[in-house]
Amino acid sequence: MRKNFLFALIFSLVVVLSLLTSKAVASLNSQELPSALIAAIRQDFLQYRKNFGDYSRNSKYHRVFFVDLNNDHVKEAILYLASGVICSNRSCPIFIYTKIGNNFKRISGLKVVNNDKFSTIYGSKKEPSIGVLKTSNEGWRDLATRLFDYTTRTEKWSQFRYGSHGYTDSTRVLISTPRTILEYSSGVETDFNKFLAP
Repeated sequence: MRKNFLFALIFSLVVVLSLLTSKAVASLNSQELPSALIAAIRQDFLQYRKNFGDYSRNSKYHRVFFVDLNNDHVKEAILYLASGVICSNRSCPIFIYTKIGNNFKRISGLKVVNNDKFSTIYGSKKEPSIGVLKTSNEGWRDLATRLFDYTTRTEKWSQFRYGSHGYTDSTRVLISTPRTILEYSSGVETDFNKFLAP
């Protein structure tokens, strides 16, 4: 009898905790992004306005993660796209912004191809998540994302480091899974209708 009571009590607690957690995640995912961050993202994506429909159609899949990357107690914003013309068939670009005063500044590197600017940081289109590593460079935490390795035909964790031009790609592949991972479900849903609308 006592075992049954304890089992029922534990089961009830697990159910209540899971409901509270799912509500907290839902609340986090629907929060409003700061207008200054939206302005910074809009500036980066104005060149893609002609393909506006391609982004807004799947806008609920784009996520923004907030994490302090340089230990100044102010969280950076990491935009992880999940669709759009600048995604390849296996990966999508990632844009990182830091708060300076009342504004946000992009601190992820860009490369220029045919007058279009592309982020140098990419992550898996299939399994979007970001690893925050214990190692750092110039006071900024190293990051990692899953990327497809065409040689082994598997996804591996690739490291990204901060440098003089912000966060850029590297050739380093991690031999183990990062301990701290920003899961896709914990990101804030974005609305590219607001970002790119005229």
